Amino acid sequence: MVVRALLLGTATLCTVACSPGLQAPPDAVPSPVGMPWVSQGPDWAEKKAGLQALGEQFETSWALFESLETDSRGGRPPTWAELAGPGYDWSGIYTRSKGGLQFDPDLAPREGPATAQLTPAGRQIVEAKAAHLEATGGEYDPISDCRPPGTPRWFTEPFLHEFMIAPHQTLLINEMVNDVRRVYTDGRDHTSDEDAYPSWNGDTIGFWDGDILVTHTKFLMAGQYQRGVQPNYSDEVTTVERWHKVDPQTLQADVWVFDPVNLVKPWYTRQSYTRLTNDDHLLRIRYWDCRENSNNAIIVTDSGTSQFPDLSFVDDDAAISTDANVKEHALGNAR
Repeated sequence: MVVRALLLGTATLCTVACSPGLQAPPDAVPSPVGMPWVSQGPDWAEKKAGLQALGEQFETSWALFESLETDSRGGRPPTWAELAGPGYDWSGIYTRSKGGLQFDPDLAPREGPATAQLTPAGRQIVEAKAAHLEATGGEYDPISDCRPPGTPRWFTEPFLHEFMIAPHQTLLINEMVNDVRRVYTDGRDHTSDEDAYPSWNGDTIGFWDGDILVTHTKFLMAGQYQRGVQPNYSDEVTTVERWHKVDPQTLQADVWVFDPVNLVKPWYTRQSYTRLTNDDHLLRIRYWDCRENSNNAIIVTDSGTSQFPDLSFVDDDAAISTDANVKEHALGNAR
């Protein structure tokens, strides 16, 4: 059996032969047959370069996904007994581990998308955003008026997350606007091109290679990776992801984004989510309708940026606010 693997400690891609190995007890977590998980450490920059290079071997995300599937012998869904094992215990409430609003969490807070290889069209968008922020100091964020963030932006949202695994379907849940991604692992294909249409989170299928969930997503809508000096993605964007529980508190995802409109090469990042302490069970995924929250009233400034009233929890927010936009908004509503 031939798989693509990363040599630990280097960024060199290699081809190795794998043997079937010993049969594990039915309730044990099976080891991956294909590419092993690449751990983070002091040599992460080298390993990250290798994972970037892996994506660059393929013209399309589907070719990468099919290669991973072949190397994994097609994978197989976990049994209910196996789901009781620690590798499949994705229970709990999580939040994004690091990165702030950067799609690549390894980048500094206000650094441009240095790890993304942009097309001229993609770079023009980034430069226009930088110029707008320099001129106005702000921007209008589409999620201000309750629109979903969409995928790939889904990865960067700093709200609560929850993950639910069943043998033939996994739910990736973002509390914001009740945002759920469904990963079908029952062997089905993508929706046919004739029946498909773009949606915020697209259509996702996948397979399990041991306790690593591998996914492919297509039929997405155009959007932006996050606020700030970051690229946009087109409606031709697709993703490949590998999800793995690396320790009792940390769930990570290797993400390759392919977008022929804005990216010369796929953009690889590692996303990470930390399980929050919740012994009192007060943290819950709650129903989200931002229109019901008075603090979500959108203020559109003269420069075209968006902001919200001060989060003060008082009856007359404008009376104590020092922001001229907040006061003007309140005055306009009173007229």
